[in-house]
Amino acid sequence: MQFLQLRDITYIYPQQSEPVFEKVSFTIGREDKIALIGRNGAGKTTLIKILLSQITDYQGEIVYPKNKPIIGYLPQDLNSDLKKTVYKELIATNALFYSIINQIEQLSAIIEISSAEGTKLATLWDEYYNHQLDEYEHLALSLLADFHLTEYCNESASLLSEGGKTRLQLCKLMLLNPQILVLDEPTNHLDIENLEWLESWVNSFSGAILYVSHDRCFIDNTATKIVELNRGSITSRKGNYSTYMENLQEERDHQIVQYKEREKLIHKLQNAAQKRRSWAKTFQKETRPEGGGSIYESISNAARTMNQQAINIERRIDMLNTRYRVEKPWQEKERKINFDNVVKPSTMLISFDHVSKSYNKIPVLNNISFYAQRGEKIWISGKNGSGKTTLMKILAGKETTDSGEIIYGERIRCGWFDQQLTSLPIDISPLEYLQNDNLNNDSTIRNYFGCLGMSGDIVNRLIGTLSFGERAKTLLVKLLISNYNLLLLDEPTNHLDIQTREMLEYALMNYNGTVIFVSHDRAFISNLATRKHEL
Repeated sequence: MQFLQLRDITYIYPQQSEPVFEKVSFTIGREDKIALIGRNGAGKTTLIKILLSQITDYQGEIVYPKNKPIIGYLPQDLNSDLKKTVYKELIATNALFYSIINQIEQLSAIIEISSAEGTKLATLWDEYYNHQLDEYEHLALSLLADFHLTEYCNESASLLSEGGKTRLQLCKLMLLNPQILVLDEPTNHLDIENLEWLESWVNSFSGAILYVSHDRCFIDNTATKIVELNRGSITSRKGNYSTYMENLQEERDHQIVQYKEREKLIHKLQNAAQKRRSWAKTFQKETRPEGGGSIYESISNAARTMNQQAINIERRIDMLNTRYRVEKPWQEKERKINFDNVVKPSTMLISFDHVSKSYNKIPVLNNISFYAQRGEKIWISGKNGSGKTTLMKILAGKETTDSGEIIYGERIRCGWFDQQLTSLPIDISPLEYLQNDNLNNDSTIRNYFGCLGMSGDIVNRLIGTLSFGERAKTLLVKLLISNYNLLLLDEPTNHLDIQTREMLEYALMNYNGTVIFVSHDRAFISNLATRKHEL
């Protein structure tokens, strides 16, 4: 049974002539778990905003059942201003309920309460029971337990890990009792333990979920339907990501076979028509015995018969090209990116010996020993908060240590990818950024951007106006063209679409330098890592 249906949705960005997508349609069923996929810039976020009524100037319609379902939304950016405790952030999901409960708490804390304050408190308690806020608070506490947040109940929500913030936001959504959840990149910044928890929770949710994700393992483990936005149109198939890609390739292969067979048939018919016309033109005209002229128009004339056959064949060709046309299947050109061969450093690149680091007297790294040799692809593993990013910053020379010894090998050229992308300037274009300190010409740089789906005018826009995915690709091109022999990558796949992740995997697998990386993308880890170092 369907919850809602999007019909022929078309949207054109202001001041643009071409639609970002045109006449896209799909249905959200009652228990569907739908993965919305597509390249960066394909229009996924725009489609979500239309579904949430945040964009209204679109063509088409959204059809709801008689009882319109409640839709809960989990945005990609969870770094909101969290000033309350975890429990109060949850209660504040309903502003009126939070105000009543908070005022009761404040007035109840007054030791010598005035008459006016006592009257106000009594009124608030009446409102409390009228709104059944005892049941509301009980449900909130129950949700905190279900989402493993009870122990953080009275702590500031701002101190939660990214996984904790995601669980808190889901708690707030569940307090609204939604029938449909819309999740935008819910797997970003989650460690593997939280990813596995989120997978289990998504699979157990009784309603429908539409989510945007580029995590192939997460999609494989949760999706019951794939909806892909590509080149302004939509493709929808039941199944997970692996099944979708297999079916899509089989369908394209079948379409190519059909197209080739049709082209072969048309070519054969064209040759047959041409031969008949040629024969008719060279046919010697007969004359009457008295020499009175041609008998070409006679009923039994062979040339006329051949011409008519040619006309009939051409009519068949015209019918095949119009009424029964088979379009050539579009298939995106396979693109690959590669790192150039780099100067090999010494065999031992880096050695950590009993390194420690603290912030505000809180230890983050404690007595860590670590080494990296030439050619390794090392995955730095650990839960959120275990010090992975701190270790990477120390390796990149962005942070100092409190104690311990670090030894670097010779001839190391280090490239650094930070997950927050703070190393990128915001007031110049990607092209200017890469021209400033690189000898590659514009054509080479543009070719790399083109492979990553950033073509045309986009490379001339200010970096500060680009999406996170486009900024990540800008920093990635920087690493590709700079001849680094050591790459330090902190969550390099965050914000990248699936195609770019796969291209990056291929490039790093064939890279003859050393890679030390932090990632929670299990497919990326499985395909790349040669060794694991756990914190």
